[in-house]
Amino acid sequence: MTDRELEPTAASSSRTVSCTSHAAGHAVHPTRVLLCDNGPDDVWAPVVVMGAVGNVLTVACGAELRRYRNHGAGRLLDLVVTTGPDALLNEQYGLLFLRTWPQDAAAVFSLQPADQPPHPCR
Repeated sequence: MTDRELEPTAASSSRTVSCTSHAAGHAVHPTRVLLCDNGPDDVWAPVVVMGAVGNVLTVACGAELRRYRNHGAGRLLDLVVTTGPDALLNEQYGLLFLRTWPQDAAAVFSLQPADQPPHPCR
């Protein structure tokens, strides 16, 4: 891993992604947010958003670096600039909640492990 991989990239942050897929790494389904909100506490992990390269986001979970795919990674990084890098990851549903949630419904992102092939957009 190089230092560059940990630097936030914003090249695609202003690009709006039009996608109706609710597969992992795509649009967040509201039902999953409700399930997270009503779920057990032991599936939540505090994480720090480290940055993104393309659509692959790197988060630190304790001493472990994890990579996830999200095609809105640029928008996520834009929000991190204003909210800070601390977030909560629901490991059961693969949703990342930035600190401005629930006041900002757009502060929730669906993640897909980066080692899995990406799901196509719809």
